Amino acid sequence: MTDLATGPITEEEIDSDLLAEAQRHFSAHSSNAAINEALRRLVEQEREKRRAARARLNERYEAGAFDFSQLDAAEERDIWSIPAR
Repeated sequence: MTDLATGPITEEEIDSDLLAEAQRHFSAHSSNAAINEALRRLVEQEREKRRAARARLNERYEAGAFDFSQLDAAEERDIWSIPAR
């Protein structure tokens, strides 16, 4: 079986005590179910962190915390162009 994101499935060494604890914690019927649930929760936590960070950034932007006048001035002076050699 091949997963497009990771390539061929291989046997990985997993901490058996940690896996057993995760199985109990999630009431998982198998080690595979525990691993998948742990990965799902991790990915969702990271997504939520990014959403929260985006929301905080947007709030700061809406409050006027960023001054883009220097960028506008730089663009008017065309400092972003690569000089000819």
